[in-house]
Amino acid sequence: MPPTTAMSVTFNSGLVLIGFMGAGKSTVGEALHRHTGWPLVDLDGLIVQRQGLTIPEIFSKQGEEAFRRYETEALQSLVAKGPYILATGGGIVGRAENWPLMRKLGRLIYLRAEWATLKSRLAGCTGRPLAASEGSRRGLRDLLEQRRPLYEQADLIVDTDNRGVDEVVREILERIKEAE
Repeated sequence: MPPTTAMSVTFNSGLVLIGFMGAGKSTVGEALHRHTGWPLVDLDGLIVQRQGLTIPEIFSKQGEEAFRRYETEALQSLVAKGPYILATGGGIVGRAENWPLMRKLGRLIYLRAEWATLKSRLAGCTGRPLAASEGSRRGLRDLLEQRRPLYEQADLIVDTDNRGVDEVVREILERIKEAE
C-alpha cells in the first residue's frame, strides 16, 4: 500500500511531473517526496548516472536524438516499479512512445508557468542544452508554445506562477484526493 501523506491522502499510482524547463519539476518533486515518502526519480539524473555523461555532454557529443532515446529507455526501466515521484525533462512529451510509459508510471501533472516566469527562472542558466542552443529567448518561447498542447494532455494542470512550492504541492495533493 502506498504511503499516506500528512494530509491523509493515499495514492494508487505514482506522480509524473511534466512541464517546460524552469517550471519547477525538480523542486516540486522534492517537496512531494517529503510528503509521500515515495522515492524521487529525476529522469535527467538517472540518464546522467546510466550514461556517465552530463546532459550538456550528451547533447554536444551524441546529439539531442541520442538524449531523447536515453529518456525513453530510462522511462522503460521504471515501469512496473514504484510508485515514484518522477521529475521529467521538458522535452519528454515530444516522443509519442513516451506517453504510454509515463501513464503507466502514474498521474501526469503539468506544472504550468507563463513565459515571463520561465524566462526569469532560466536567466543565466548554463546546464540546459536547449536553452543554450536555441540561441535566443524567442526560440525558447516558440519551443514552449510548440510543446504546450502536449503538456496540456496531462491529468492535472497546476499553475506555478507567483506561488510557493508548498502551495503548489498542497494543490496537487488536494486535487488528487478529490479525484480518488
